[in-house]
Amino acid sequence: MTDQNNDKVFQTPDLVIEETGQYVPAQHAYLNLIRTAQVMGQHVSDLLAEFGLSGKQYNVLRSIRRGGSEGLRVSQISEQMTDPRADVTRLMDRLVRDGLVDRKPDVADRRVVRSVLTDEGAKILQSIDEPLLKIHRSQFELLSESELKQLDFLLQKARGEIVG
Repeated sequence: MTDQNNDKVFQTPDLVIEETGQYVPAQHAYLNLIRTAQVMGQHVSDLLAEFGLSGKQYNVLRSIRRGGSEGLRVSQISEQMTDPRADVTRLMDRLVRDGLVDRKPDVADRRVVRSVLTDEGAKILQSIDEPLLKIHRSQFELLSESELKQLDFLLQKARGEIVG
């Protein structure tokens, strides 16, 4: 199997076996998972960089878009992040500074602050939507729909979100 970045097979899992004299399936799977995430993530990072965004900033913007005109609290955004350790407050500060997000007081409870997209933030997301889908489709074009569903299931199971 070739790596999309350089036409060479990823050798580290086999090198680890040579180094340790042990084949540990969990370690082998982990190394391949990390490599795949890095290779595939670079294509997404390159697209987002064209819009001056990091992956985490994009994740925040998508979460806020799902909140609609009501917006979301920082805690609600945090729950939707792909990186559970992301510093959402810091990310929000930058998105507000860049004019992509506004903060507004909650109508029912003025102590609560909600974040909403600006027109510019919504426009950027709309510009990213189709190119990102195109990237994802091409990244997984070698897998059937059934294989993708199985991969999705296995990844969720590995994270402990599915038991059994």
